Amino acid sequence: MPDPHASSAAPTVPDAATAALPVASLPGAPPAQAFPAASEPLDGPSWRAHFPVCADLAYLDHASLGPTPRLTAQAVADSLAEQGRRGSLAHPGLHEIADAARAEFAACIGAPAAQVAHAPNASAAVSLIAAGLPWEAGDEVVVPAIDFPSVVLPWMTLRARGVQVRTVACIDGRVDVDALLAACNGATRVMCVSWVQFSSGCRLDLARLGAACRQRGILLVVDGVQGVGALRLDVADLPIDALVVHAYKWMLAPQGVAWLYVGERLAQRLGLSAAGPRSLTPRDSYFDHRYEPRADAARFETGILGFHGIVGARASLALLRAAGPARVEAAVLRHAGHLARGLLDAGCHVQGGADRRDFQSGIVVFRHPRLDAAACRLALLRAGVVTAAREGHVRVAPHFYNTDAEIETLLRKVRDMKD
Repeated sequence: MPDPHASSAAPTVPDAATAALPVASLPGAPPAQAFPAASEPLDGPSWRAHFPVCADLAYLDHASLGPTPRLTAQAVADSLAEQGRRGSLAHPGLHEIADAARAEFAACIGAPAAQVAHAPNASAAVSLIAAGLPWEAGDEVVVPAIDFPSVVLPWMTLRARGVQVRTVACIDGRVDVDALLAACNGATRVMCVSWVQFSSGCRLDLARLGAACRQRGILLVVDGVQGVGALRLDVADLPIDALVVHAYKWMLAPQGVAWLYVGERLAQRLGLSAAGPRSLTPRDSYFDHRYEPRADAARFETGILGFHGIVGARASLALLRAAGPARVEAAVLRHAGHLARGLLDAGCHVQGGADRRDFQSGIVVFRHPRLDAAACRLALLRAGVVTAAREGHVRVAPHFYNTDAEIETLLRKVRDMKD
């Protein structure tokens, strides 16, 4: 039976029947030559060839779901095919790839690999933190009222333990740092926020918010799902205690692959709310049930991981590295600015308005002067432009490989829409 916690960092004694057999040759990260040269424009044909969605659609909905790049889909297919050919003999290699992917994501956000754990999704990662902290009746958690359910609901489960969740009102999609801090008091133990709001594109100043939380002894837990992959972030420069990223949106990875970064301040307080073979120090026998959790963040992993999805996520990480984080961010923000200006000129209400200082993200949210959000989204879809309707608005979310022509197609259609 495959060892559920074997890895390059946690060797186990091999089965005598298979010790002499070679480890499976599973796919690694795509080589640099698999991607266009650095001189190639990100919206040019060489980069767009990596995205099959470009053949039929102007895809501007990365805040809902990132379209799978060709190399990512191929990596997952190769990994599954290898399991089909070799069964359990392929298993040790998957653990090695999971360790490599963890380290590569850690490098992407400026963290040591030892402070990153795999997770199945953002809600599970936030729930792990909520369940693992020591709470007392009367403790409070502060969250924005407009935030995504994965930021809010895990803390609601603590009500039975006397923990209160305080929600902070937000106006026109704007999450105000001062309002968040004003909601804190001596009972506030945790603040949980999205770096970029899913419904408006508002981007929080994590440096300012984190510094204020540190001064007050409040842990800051951040959902980075709508930012990481499109925008640069370095946790080494930020006073945050946890970062949760589900990689299926802007990181262009398969669904079911997420990562949790745990800072030192949180790690000292966070206990295990669940455990399994991967949580514990390596041992050579399944009969060895000593409860000795690992010292690194991998102790928050319990058992078998979504290995094939992780293989695909590693390919997508390689693609984003090759595109260049600075170039990706510049392209995303340029497209967002183009959209915001054009939509305002077309008479639309745009959250953040003309002043985009607090909305420097890949998400632009608007309301048409005549059509409701559902009708507007449908009209765009009929023109081959994919967007999303969220909370009474249309949400547009372009990535680095989108073109100015695709943005103009959306703007032209918006201007031409009738009642």
